[in-house]
Amino acid sequence: MKAKMSLLKRGGAVAAGTVLTALLAACSGTGAESPAPQQPQPAGPQISNPKDVSSADLCSLLPPEVATSLGVAPAGQMDDGPKIGDSAEACVWRSPDGKDSVRLSVLTDRSIKTYYDSKSQYPDFQELTLADHPAVRANEGDPAKDGACSIFLGAADGQVVHSFATQTNITDPCALSQKALESSVPTWPAAK
Repeated sequence: MKAKMSLLKRGGAVAAGTVLTALLAACSGTGAESPAPQQPQPAGPQISNPKDVSSADLCSLLPPEVATSLGVAPAGQMDDGPKIGDSAEACVWRSPDGKDSVRLSVLTDRSIKTYYDSKSQYPDFQELTLADHPAVRANEGDPAKDGACSIFLGAADGQVVHSFATQTNITDPCALSQKALESSVPTWPAAK
C-alpha cells in the first residue's frame, strides 16, 4: 500500500510539473504552437553622412584639383565609349598621354548592400570604408594584370558611385580609383 501511494505521489508530481511547464511555455509564447519571432534582417552598411549625387552633373563629381593630383585632366568629358558592365552614363578624366583614366558614374537603382550580398561573384573583392562611406572593391579579373579596377561607394541609400580606373603602365589602378573617391566625396552635396 505504501509503494502504491508513493507511485501515485510521484506520478502526480510529474503530471503537475508537466502542466506547469506547458503553462509557462504558453505564457512566454515559446511553446510549439507559437513560432519564434523573426529577427529583422540587417539593412546593410549604414551611411552616416549620406550624399545626394542622383542629379549632380557627373563631370562635377571629381573636382579639378583632385583630378590634377591624380595625373588626369582637370576637366572631365562625358564618356562616349561603351558602357562598363551595367554602369550608367559616366564622365571620364584622362591623363595627357591618354594612357590612364578615371571614370565616374552614378547608379541610382541599387544599394551598396547589393555588392556585399554578391561578393562571391567577384574573385577580387574587398570591403572598404572611404571618406566614412561603405565601399567595395569588386572586380571579375585581377586589377594588377588587367590594368583596371572598379570600386563602388554607397553615397546614400539607393545611390552608388562607381569609380573605374585604368592604367596602361600598370602600377595600381585600384589606388587611382580609390583616391578619386576618397578625395571627391567631401565635395558632393549632402542628402536632404
